[in-house]
Amino acid sequence: MKKSFGQHFLIDKKYLQKILSSLSFKVDSTVLEIGAGSGILTIELAKKYNKVIAVEVERNAINKLKQAIKNNSLNNVEILEKSFLKLDLSLLCKNEFCVVGNIPYNISSKIITKLFGEFDKPACHLNNLNDVYLMLQYEVASRLIAKPSTKAYSPLSLYVQYFSEPEILFLVPSLAFVPKPKVNSAFVRLKPRKNLITLRDPLKLKSVIDISFQQRRKKVINPLSVLTTKKTILRYLKENNIDENARAENLTFNDYIALSNLI
Repeated sequence: MKKSFGQHFLIDKKYLQKILSSLSFKVDSTVLEIGAGSGILTIELAKKYNKVIAVEVERNAINKLKQAIKNNSLNNVEILEKSFLKLDLSLLCKNEFCVVGNIPYNISSKIITKLFGEFDKPACHLNNLNDVYLMLQYEVASRLIAKPSTKAYSPLSLYVQYFSEPEILFLVPSLAFVPKPKVNSAFVRLKPRKNLITLRDPLKLKSVIDISFQQRRKKVINPLSVLTTKKTILRYLKENNIDENARAENLTFNDYIALSNLI
């Protein structure tokens, strides 16, 4: 396997079974699998669900995947031989689908963004996107579920929690993969929210969040003073019973929405 793709292929069948038992897909579901590898999960998905769209870019893995499909006499697997980031997901906008993936850790944030879209441009397929299950680096997974006033709380936390309800289902040790990653992993469920909060100015909100966290060790009034006066920020903090020494990680998503509307 080519290390440049950043993929770590699951080989431990115990964790394969844990993944399969965690999925809440309906039998007639179309399952989009990101990073199918040689097919250890693909084959089990195809036996259980109506259709599997397997995305894989690594040539050796694709050859093994094709052989595994043939050996199991399966005809409900469609293989897409390209990077997930280059897929046109608008093709999935008309039909319901689910997602599962053991994704390359070096592009995990980009993959999540492609699945959900941006604050100002939610993905066209969101209404048809059912549960998303991803294998992620534990450090990234902890940021997805992080709450305010914790070290892991970040712009990624705010973004993912706007679009979904994230949950870490279980941890997976590095020995369960080949090649063995240098970090432990976590299998995560992201349940898409069907009714998103309406944002008055999504781009301004993103700017406020990014600027605040760029200087996360400073009081939030300092970085945000490039967008408005400190007096405006202090007034908001006082009116909402927030310490004037609050830092970026101390503010909730609703705080950031309110501040972006003020600014």
